[in-house]
Amino acid sequence: MEEKSLKSSILSLISEKYNPSNVISTQISSPKYMSRSEICDVLQRIAPLEKDTVIIINDHDRSTPTATIIHYLRELQKIPFPVTFFVATGTHSPTPLTAAQKLSDWKEGDKLIVHNCDNYNQHTFVGITSRKTEVWVENLVVTAKNILTINSVEPHYFAGFTGGIKSIIPGLAARKTVEQNHRWAMKQEAQILVAEGNPLFEDLWEAGNLCRDLSQIQTIQMINHGEQIKYLAVGSLKSAFNYAKLAALEFFGFPMTEKVDHIISFVAPPLDRTLYQAQKSMENVKKVLKDGGTFLLIAVCDDGIGNSNFFQRFLNYNSPQSLIKKLSFKHYKFGDHKAFYWGKLADRAQIYYMGNLSDEEIQTAFMTKISLDNLTNLLEKWNKKKETLLVDVAGGFTSCYVKND
Repeated sequence: MEEKSLKSSILSLISEKYNPSNVISTQISSPKYMSRSEICDVLQRIAPLEKDTVIIINDHDRSTPTATIIHYLRELQKIPFPVTFFVATGTHSPTPLTAAQKLSDWKEGDKLIVHNCDNYNQHTFVGITSRKTEVWVENLVVTAKNILTINSVEPHYFAGFTGGIKSIIPGLAARKTVEQNHRWAMKQEAQILVAEGNPLFEDLWEAGNLCRDLSQIQTIQMINHGEQIKYLAVGSLKSAFNYAKLAALEFFGFPMTEKVDHIISFVAPPLDRTLYQAQKSMENVKKVLKDGGTFLLIAVCDDGIGNSNFFQRFLNYNSPQSLIKKLSFKHYKFGDHKAFYWGKLADRAQIYYMGNLSDEEIQTAFMTKISLDNLTNLLEKWNKKKETLLVDVAGGFTSCYVKND
């Protein structure tokens, strides 16, 4: 069954089988998006880019409407010269083809570079943060005369928020740097929607400041839902990000008065392509799930597991309890944080899955694959017990939390 058809079928089932008074549905907070003229009015504030400017853009694992922004910048004559587009992949590995899909307004002489975190010949060592992160970054970040970053800001389950400095660190950082920074995700203070006091978030910005004077980097930070743009901030990197961060909290944040018994999450594109990315939907709403509850993850995962580092931990440990016990900040290896978070949820809740991954893969990840018939039975049972159900319609983007918790 196709993803859209599956979602429609499940929503119909919920409507048919469940008492609506016990159902909470997350919805994007406002249907009003920026018009073309409103977007262009904001982009007019960008200083015209000079020759040899480097424009840092997101990879295909982010929903940022990069092509739209580039098109408008061309129309406004903010990009009069050939430029270099640098795809900030972090530790992801998109091909040049998938990277190029982020652009549609090429001009003669434009260049496209895709970051490779393992090519240390292309990286410069710029120093060590106070948290002992060794910072290696792409040479162009240090040497480029002019840089513009284009990014979207959303809740992030251990960095607090996406966007901002993430275009550079981890976006254009070496694997060693990302690994050392991401070990801080094992700390309790590294939480979604938390910036100040979040050790991982603070380490990212400190690392970025070692690369160059961040106040000299122009940026476009936006809140978007697919191709539609809700909010746009331009200016220096930290200032524009701080404005967008507040808008992201209002747009994607979903405050609740109490926890629920069950959650059904429809992972939104492009996060639904791999299990690695789909986990974000679990992390974004897990705080509102009662212990002993149920989480149903719905993600097609047509590209499979994705980055397999975290999945290897599942293979090494045969239970969530064993995984939680063995993984730690002190002995951190890249991928541990994702496996640790996954294990923590699996230890206190039943996790079900609907999508294209195999039964074997799903069982390895401490989940159970179910069918529509199985779900029908579950809904009838939950409804009979008058248990509460959260339907997360934009999984991986919406962030639910209990007020004053």
